[in-house]
Amino acid sequence: MQILRNPAEVAALDADALRALIERRLDERELGEDFDAELHGPYIVMAPGDALAVVEAAVGIPLLTNPVTGVTYGDPAFSPIFEYAGRHARFYELVFVPGDGDAGVTLFVPRDPDVEPRLLALCAEYAVTEPVVV
Repeated sequence: MQILRNPAEVAALDADALRALIERRLDERELGEDFDAELHGPYIVMAPGDALAVVEAAVGIPLLTNPVTGVTYGDPAFSPIFEYAGRHARFYELVFVPGDGDAGVTLFVPRDPDVEPRLLALCAEYAVTEPVVV
């Protein structure tokens, strides 16, 4: 797992498509301000094999249980806590805004069989496909 807190860390990403998307998100979020992870929230890039509990600790929110209702994914009454779920070619993008204001956390979940299967199922169920930018 990588936690990206500044533009230099984003620029150092090996994955070209992911780096380009995060740079685009930075441009969208900054609104004339420099990126500040303390103010805007970090970008977390999950790696295949990362334990769900470790990722949840980094995000600061349970991913498969709604912390407000206590309902777990798989229960018909479950509703996800993320603000946005996007489907990309090699990963999912989940945006959480746990408090008031602009601070949020963006989690990138690889579409890989070594990722917690319930998390992949959650992402697949709720994610929307972004239009292709040409």
